[in-house]
Amino acid sequence: MKISTKILLSISLLYFIGCKEAPNYNPFDDQFDINVNRLIKDKCDTINTGCGYWNLQENSGRLRTYYQIYADDWRKVVAKGFSYYVDIQRIDTYKLKHTEIDSILYQQIDTKILNKELEKYKFRFLKLEQNKVYINKGKDTLELEFYYKIQKDSIRRYLSYFNNPEVKNIN
Repeated sequence: MKISTKILLSISLLYFIGCKEAPNYNPFDDQFDINVNRLIKDKCDTINTGCGYWNLQENSGRLRTYYQIYADDWRKVVAKGFSYYVDIQRIDTYKLKHTEIDSILYQQIDTKILNKELEKYKFRFLKLEQNKVYINKGKDTLELEFYYKIQKDSIRRYLSYFNNPEVKNIN
């Protein structure tokens, strides 16, 4: 094999390996051309979100950024966001009525802790309104949604944010 052919193959290989950016774990930016192999090397949790979609999510901290991929093209990030652990409400879930879940789910949140997590992205808590939490950065306001996980003696509350390049999220 000629040296020029080896160089051309090496350059081609470097292009295919290095053309995607390393993840920066910022759920708010417009970086979607991410090196999925790097996410795997970073030991992100792999979470099945249904319908062929998977989240590769950070595995530590209260605010865990994820990158979403689709099974048919697992090398392409189609969306990203985060899951934020709010708190745990200790209750007897066997006696819990479905109507009580909403009253527990949408209780106040500790905004000081949330702001501490958001400050690295220059966002701040704005308001809690019905079942939504709003955060802002300058004139940009984003909506976070509550979700929960029920265990036998508690409800764990979370906030989530979903950033899809095809959908504009800023109000």
